Amino acid sequence: MMRCNGIHGAALAALFLVWCAAGSALAVGGSTPADDPATGRAAWLLERAALQDLPLTGLKASPDEFGGGAASGEPMHVAFEGDDRRGAALPVLASLVLPGAGEAMLGYTRGYLMMALDIFAWTRVAAKHSDGVDLRDEYYAYADAHYSDERLLEAFVTNSSDIERDGVGDHYFSDVGAMIDLSDLDQLPLYVTVEADRREYYENLGKWDQFVFGWDDFVNPLYRDGYTPTNVARIDLGQPWVSEHREIYRLMRDESNDAFKSRDRWLYLNIGLRLASVVQTAWLGGLLGGDGDGFGGGEGRLSLGGHEVRLIARPHGLRRATLAAAVSF
Repeated sequence: MMRCNGIHGAALAALFLVWCAAGSALAVGGSTPADDPATGRAAWLLERAALQDLPLTGLKASPDEFGGGAASGEPMHVAFEGDDRRGAALPVLASLVLPGAGEAMLGYTRGYLMMALDIFAWTRVAAKHSDGVDLRDEYYAYADAHYSDERLLEAFVTNSSDIERDGVGDHYFSDVGAMIDLSDLDQLPLYVTVEADRREYYENLGKWDQFVFGWDDFVNPLYRDGYTPTNVARIDLGQPWVSEHREIYRLMRDESNDAFKSRDRWLYLNIGLRLASVVQTAWLGGLLGGDGDGFGGGEGRLSLGGHEVRLIARPHGLRRATLAAAVSF
């Protein structure tokens, strides 16, 4: 019985091998795997990982790989597709040059308001800059009329003929050595000549106490009636009555600086308008996940080799944001 079962098993195995060989012959002679839909699908799945890398190589996928497109080996291209065939880059660039221009190109009236606001802001930038320059010239002229390095030097020379300034420089700034001529003023902290740095020169003479001796109305706090000196330069020399001309000069300089600060604020508005307009135009054009109705009623899309690409921007609080690109296959 066991021998009979073994013979039958061997026969069945032989029949199975013959059937497999016949099937293989039919497969080779009758049709190729590429002609069999099921086999082709299986092969595509096996090669899917490699096919997904094709867009990154610069070669466009063939129709049977991605279901459409040009033949393999052709260069890929990036395009914006829309019913009106207008490129999305032009409105975005227009918004960068003139805020609101991109929105206006897409048919949104809000763009005209942004353009008007930007133009007005530029007029304020120009006006405030002009005011700042005029006020700066005024306090420069005021300093030239009431301040000199020669008077400043008298506070640091030995046995000065200027009674009001004699010895006061050494009293409050003992670490500065005795001086003889104007070239010795380099020993003073932060001192620069007007020729070396005009802006810093005029800033220092009104800002730092070691330069107060150069003002023509300087009053020595060591001999001021009714005032008890503390021998601390920051306190004694910081009194408003030590030099009223310096106090006036400081106010004039503050007015000029305020004008420049106002100019900068209007300039920041110009920059902010451009950023807002660029983002808004990109959103309206569908580049940031918007409806894209500015490009042919929602049909405009960024495409890569015939595949839709969506740019996504998601803010996370005030300091973080996520930027991503999604490609549809």
